[in-house]
Amino acid sequence: MRSLIILGALLVSFSSASAEARSIDYFLPRGTSYDESITTPREFLGYEVGEWHLRHDQLVAYLKRLSDESPRLTFEETGRTHEHRPLVMVTVTSPNNHERLDEIQKQHLQLGDPESDAKPDASWPVVVNMGYSVHGDESSGSNAVPLLAYHLAAGKSSAINTMLDHAIILIDPCLNPDGFSRFAQWANSHRGQQRVPHEEHREHNAVWPGGRTNHYWFDLNRDWLLAQHPESHARLVKYHAWRPNVQTDFHEMGSETTYFFQPGVPERKHPLTPNENVRLTESFAEGHAAALDRIDSLYFSEERFDDFYYGKGSTYPDIHGAVGILFEQASSRGHLRESPHGEFDFGFTIRNHVRTSLSTLEAAVVKRETLLDYQQRFYRDGLALAKAEAFQGYVFGETNDPIRLSEMLTVLQRHQIKVYTLASPLKSFRPGTSYVVPLAQPQYRLIKALFETRTSFTDNIFYDVSTWTLPLAFGIPFDEVANSSEDWLGKVYTKPRPGNRLKLKESYAYAIEWSNYLSPKALYPLQQAAIRVAVATVPLHVTTTEGIKDFPRGTLLIPAARQKLGTREVARSIARITHNTNQKVHTVTTGLTNEGVDLGSARIRVLNPVTPALIVGNGVSHYEAGEAWHLLDHRMGITLPLIETAQLNKIDLHRYSHLLLVDGNYNSLTEDGISKLKTWVQRGGILITQKRAARWAAEKGLLKVRFGDIKAQTDDHDHEHKDDDKKEETPVEPRAYADYHDDEDSKRTSGAIFRASLDLTHPLGYGYDSPEIAVFRNSNLWMHPSNNAYATPLRYTYEPLISGYVHADNLERFKNSAGIVADKLGKGAVIGFVDNPNFRAFWYGTNKLYLNALFFGQVIETTEKKEHDDATSAQDHHH
Repeated sequence: MRSLIILGALLVSFSSASAEARSIDYFLPRGTSYDESITTPREFLGYEVGEWHLRHDQLVAYLKRLSDESPRLTFEETGRTHEHRPLVMVTVTSPNNHERLDEIQKQHLQLGDPESDAKPDASWPVVVNMGYSVHGDESSGSNAVPLLAYHLAAGKSSAINTMLDHAIILIDPCLNPDGFSRFAQWANSHRGQQRVPHEEHREHNAVWPGGRTNHYWFDLNRDWLLAQHPESHARLVKYHAWRPNVQTDFHEMGSETTYFFQPGVPERKHPLTPNENVRLTESFAEGHAAALDRIDSLYFSEERFDDFYYGKGSTYPDIHGAVGILFEQASSRGHLRESPHGEFDFGFTIRNHVRTSLSTLEAAVVKRETLLDYQQRFYRDGLALAKAEAFQGYVFGETNDPIRLSEMLTVLQRHQIKVYTLASPLKSFRPGTSYVVPLAQPQYRLIKALFETRTSFTDNIFYDVSTWTLPLAFGIPFDEVANSSEDWLGKVYTKPRPGNRLKLKESYAYAIEWSNYLSPKALYPLQQAAIRVAVATVPLHVTTTEGIKDFPRGTLLIPAARQKLGTREVARSIARITHNTNQKVHTVTTGLTNEGVDLGSARIRVLNPVTPALIVGNGVSHYEAGEAWHLLDHRMGITLPLIETAQLNKIDLHRYSHLLLVDGNYNSLTEDGISKLKTWVQRGGILITQKRAARWAAEKGLLKVRFGDIKAQTDDHDHEHKDDDKKEETPVEPRAYADYHDDEDSKRTSGAIFRASLDLTHPLGYGYDSPEIAVFRNSNLWMHPSNNAYATPLRYTYEPLISGYVHADNLERFKNSAGIVADKLGKGAVIGFVDNPNFRAFWYGTNKLYLNALFFGQVIETTEKKEHDDATSAQDHHH
């Protein structure tokens, strides 16, 4: 295999890839005759594939046409995207197999049952799932599908007949229809009659956010494991309906490269993936090399890409007894592109994917008995490993927030993991709010991958994250169940049906605890309905219809009196709004408390309605912008204008209560714009920043904090380092030049989980019941704690690493550093997150920090304000 990297192919057709239309003979293998009753792509589209970028509706319509014309194809809609485009699956096999498809499917699924006595043989078809263009701007994959589908539908060769007799081919023609459509519109609208290959040509530089991501700007090729989007939901249903033996994942990469196929870097696979998986992948690679050699295309393998994170299309199969194969084609980013290897056109990129699609199918059919046997042994061996473990499974539970717990259970169920109720008390976990996942089940390896914490690795370089522990992401306590535990397994978990709508009687006031994940989804519409809501900044001891009850800081209080609505309408509105959030509402009967403050105290602060805006555009991370947009708009139902960075210099900021700046470069803001922003904060605005945006705010004097990589901003720090240039330099230990890239890459914090301590008395800590919180970090930025002793509500602990890889030098820097700094600036506040609390929409455990900044940033005080209040009080007393 290593020779593939060095030799590839001796010739390349890049330089001969001209801009003229390519006939179908260019794309498909020679010597095949076709059924003339089957519509060709050109007959349907009116042009050859590769002349224009297909729209998603054209792709779907052509596949539907083929399924109507050919008995080899069936067409199925599996779901809808955020923008309501259809997600479809085309099943291709022989007519005889179609007639008994249900029987074949049931037979095949026995391979995933470790206790089945099924004995697969050469008569069993192999199942191949082929996925294309999960990144919308990597469109050569989906544009290859019409050619592949036509070849399989209309081809009359004995080789095709044999393939269809022995394979069930599941084609997912476009994994990301929304991004694919966005990019096709861009590329086509900038294509002239004379095609331009220049790198700087507008066609090759789509405007922000580009077409890579889905509607909310998420990378769907990271969502296989996290399962947060409708595209992934539909995809997982079909995956587990078949459990394929081979899964392909067709992508594009930089235009200066050639063509990649797996295996990736041998040392960078997950330890839960059997070594046999790599050997099988290598055996497929031989066929890909031969296919590309025949058309003189350059390629490489065993470099750059890894197989560690199980959330990608080429790695999720690896933890399911299948062979996942990643393909990466140098991108034309339009219709014609220059490169170090010569000019190449869109058609050239499509052809390479067509040929490796076919080489995959050919190899899968030849190796079908080996693949079927491997999958069956994968699950049988997994069950044996589970029984040999030193513990029986995992227990987890949450008493204060049923929503986060329910969402975690939903993710487990999407992956066909069996979850049970806890039958009897176990450690700190109690029946009714706790659940168990036994290891001894078919998904043993996936369970380990989701629950384990790992800090030791054979390789320290990661293409993506190095850890993803599910209960830590959801902020759910969990533990291992020892083998000695008895009577811990209850009934199989089933999602409960929604309860009946709450009926509230008119009363003095109503209390809503903030611990529920969806509490913000209740608060926002209450305020929009002109209902006055206050928040308790101290614990309360309140009389309710249930008796005297203690409420923590962050509890929402809604007085019935002095509202714009009548008392009956207030009660009805609260019941209606809180019904969909699984939110318990407590009826308060009096404003007088037995201890602590009464309900009319100034420590219970009336909340102003929030009118936030998210800053987007050039320089801003579209991933993190999308995560904030998805959280507020999709999950919480909050109206969120998206404002381009360039507009910040022009618009009236005072119509917004909050501005949200995610990771990015904000240097396009002029000095006047920064001054305008500072004035807006001083007059009461709340500026919420994260990562590089927080560092930018610190550099501009908006956030009172010092970053580790910013030059000292205090005289004391300058004094500490004033003699640095006089110190004798320590000799540098020599390293081999060949190690440079690996050494630099090992310093990256690609994604690890850290332990931080949260001040539960701070407004940003409201709703949490434990000061220890797991945060996700994927950068090397770090903040010093604030000089204001009360302005650092979240700090990394002295021993912060929980799971994942971090370079030793970076770990030292992160110890005791600030996670969040929140301080006043005039009447407003600036809040800086060093990390992204909304990572990939599945880090539920820190979403509330961000939402607290949004709703409770307005009640933050500082020592400066307190000293002013004390002085005023003293003057009043004197007078």
